[in-house]
Amino acid sequence: MTDEEMTFRELDIVRVFDAPRELVWRAWTDPEQIWRWWGPAGMHTPRGTVEMDVRTGGVFRLTMIDADGTEYPSDMRFTTVDEPSVLEFAWDGQRGIGGGTSTITFKDLGDGRTEMTNHYAGYLTDAIQSYMLLGTNQQFDKLQAYVVKP
Repeated sequence: MTDEEMTFRELDIVRVFDAPRELVWRAWTDPEQIWRWWGPAGMHTPRGTVEMDVRTGGVFRLTMIDADGTEYPSDMRFTTVDEPSVLEFAWDGQRGIGGGTSTITFKDLGDGRTEMTNHYAGYLTDAIQSYMLLGTNQQFDKLQAYVVKP
C-alpha cells in the first residue's frame, strides 16, 4: 500500500428502513440497543463498552472487537441532538484514520418507513474510504435486521 495523503471528503449513505422513525432513532440513541447492531460484519460491540450521553456535547464511546479479539475503541462527542430527526457526532483521528463528523438524519416517510442518511465529512485516503464504506454498509445491514423483525 502506498502512503497516500488524506484529503477532506464528504460521503452520503442513504438507507430506507421498514420501521418508524422513532424506532430507528431509539436504536441509535439507547445504549441497551446500539451494542446489538453496531459494527461491521464479523465484529461485535460488548454492552459494557458503550457509554452514551445523548445531548449536544455529550460523550459517545464504545469499543468494537473483531474475530481475533482486536479492540477498536471509539471516543466521540455528540455535536447535535435534535430528536428524532438529527444526530451528529464527531471524533478526532485515530488508528490512521482522520477525524470527522457523521450527521445522521432520520426522515419520516409517512408510511411507517424511515429514510436515514449518514453524511460523513472528514479526512480519508482512497483505501480508508473504501473500507469505511464497506464497514458502514455492513453495519447498516445489521441495523436493518435489528429494527425490522420478521
